Amino acid sequence: MPDFTPRRCLARHFLGCLLYVMHPTMDSSALSSEIGIAFPDIQMPEKAALSFHKGDCPQCEYLRNDFEEYRGKEVTGDVIRYLHQELGCLSTDGLKWILPHYLKFCLTPEAEYNKMETEFMIYHLGPGLKSQEEIMLQLSGLNRRQIGCLIHFLEWCASHPQWREYCPEDIERALSFVRTVNA
Repeated sequence: MPDFTPRRCLARHFLGCLLYVMHPTMDSSALSSEIGIAFPDIQMPEKAALSFHKGDCPQCEYLRNDFEEYRGKEVTGDVIRYLHQELGCLSTDGLKWILPHYLKFCLTPEAEYNKMETEFMIYHLGPGLKSQEEIMLQLSGLNRRQIGCLIHFLEWCASHPQWREYCPEDIERALSFVRTVNA
């Protein structure tokens, strides 16, 4: 039976961080483990708490209504694909709910084939001037470990052959932006 005592889990986490510092081109499996530690699976937030805007935002209203059908169900690639263009509509709680699923999905062969989901996460984490304030508010509810995990995800993208070739400036912008959260 695995040892899940706090001391053992903490030792595993620090070992993972040490290995990452020694080998900054983190592999997908190590990053997936870090995502699992940083972002525990949580239930989808209540309908009113799912979106960033609460009032007169039709896009957020559509998101709240459309996602009711997924409540209590497994988060699949179909859910991620549906949501990838709506990341900015999620509240901090909504983001905490989807990130463990979304980030792990980005590490799969399915995401490598589709490409959109990873690309949109990179764009979301490196917003233009117009969206920076809202995205900063959205990310400000994440703890340091979660922000560190997002940074490692972006560094993984920067070392990935496809992403470092396709959008290196976007990755750098996202890294710069995320590093300012909770600084």
